[in-house]
Amino acid sequence: MSADTASDARTPVRQIAALGLPFLLGAFLSSVSGVIDTAMMGRFGSAELAAVSGASAVFDVFSGVVLATVVGHQILAARFAGRDDPAGLRRSLRSSMWYCGAFAVPLTLLCLFAGGRLTGLISDGDGGVSVLGADYLLARGPSLLLLVPFSLLAATFNAYKRPRYATVASVVINVANILLDWLLIYGPGPFPRLGATGNGLATTISWLLGIGCLLVAARRFRLAELLRRPGPGGPVDFETSIPKLGWPAVVSMGLDYSSNAIFFAIIGGLGQAALGGGRIAFQMMVLLYGVGTAFSAAARILIGRAAGAGEVGDLPVLWRGSRLLLMPPALVVGVVLVVAPGPAASLFTSFPDVLRDGAAAMPLIGLCLPLIAWTLGNVSVLRALGQTRSDMYGNLVAALCVQLPVSWLLASVAGLGIAGAYAGVVGYWLVRGALTEFLARARIRHETRAAAVARDGGALESAASDPGARPA
Repeated sequence: MSADTASDARTPVRQIAALGLPFLLGAFLSSVSGVIDTAMMGRFGSAELAAVSGASAVFDVFSGVVLATVVGHQILAARFAGRDDPAGLRRSLRSSMWYCGAFAVPLTLLCLFAGGRLTGLISDGDGGVSVLGADYLLARGPSLLLLVPFSLLAATFNAYKRPRYATVASVVINVANILLDWLLIYGPGPFPRLGATGNGLATTISWLLGIGCLLVAARRFRLAELLRRPGPGGPVDFETSIPKLGWPAVVSMGLDYSSNAIFFAIIGGLGQAALGGGRIAFQMMVLLYGVGTAFSAAARILIGRAAGAGEVGDLPVLWRGSRLLLMPPALVVGVVLVVAPGPAASLFTSFPDVLRDGAAAMPLIGLCLPLIAWTLGNVSVLRALGQTRSDMYGNLVAALCVQLPVSWLLASVAGLGIAGAYAGVVGYWLVRGALTEFLARARIRHETRAAAVARDGGALESAASDPGARPA
């Protein structure tokens, strides 16, 4: 690949795009499903929308932690696939099942038995909203357990450049979720009108169908047969323990979503309409963030495979390719949200007060998009090279030192409302992008120097073993 990359600067962009398009379809459908989900609740009732908004903020913390536990397997799977080591991948998969399950089980129990109290933390103690949120989390909680096998199987397929399997499963999940949302929320015909409970139940049933699709794909791919093959053995060139790779991602993701929960608590203090409008703006950011992560994930896989194969010279080229792919569309969509915030917010709700607050936050989302694209390109490098701790540091500083203090000061103290709260989000992405840029550059320099030292050491050893050889 190195020679091709050197002769054609567009090649990395095409490679990332080709691998990322299936991810994009899956992420886009997931985000669209979330948009439709929010819109359905927004037209069902304002109390139900507030309950699902508050409970979803809590659930997002838990699901983010569970997904973060899979990061170690995502990193190692690409490395082991790059050097054709199924035995190493099998060990990673087995360790990850135990590690991920140790987080998923207690978090699921919290959803089942403490949903009302958890929702009350976000909804400012509103009893009616807490009851609705408890019912929602009771129905949706089991999907946390389903995330574990789904994510591990998807990461394994992606490492072997087979993202279409997870994409097909995502299509099934999201189409089923939209249909079941309509049937179980509104209760047409013989179906019960379950509201927020139906929303959560639709999600859980959809994830069951998605796992079924991946199990069929595993049989067609002969995954079990592949994993029984031997490999070259030996560790990769960084800490390969699943917990050591996973805990910084768990802390980072847990902090990320916990700060979002605190962020929504700040917005919730502004009123019920602000909480609904804030959720709408956040859902728009999630929709567009999902598009970016599709290509960021593709870049991470290609960088990890290149590192596993010893092609260190391709690392900066692939990094630049991810930027060339992510930044232009982020700029275009960002301008649209700044210029036309009202129409963007009207996609989610028709309630005037909620629409007003949602539209007030949309221009700030537009400013975030180029910063998100910048950050995602940097994070793909750090994670591919096993630097989950560096990614964690960038997130910690940006969330604790910038987002939450700025959001609280501008929204609550200065009285700028929801626009002030989302100004803190802009600051978060600006600081995190700058920190991850510095860390990614430093890591690529380290990898390049280490490869040069190994190459020079090999040449000297060869010369020493052949006295007649003359160094060039």
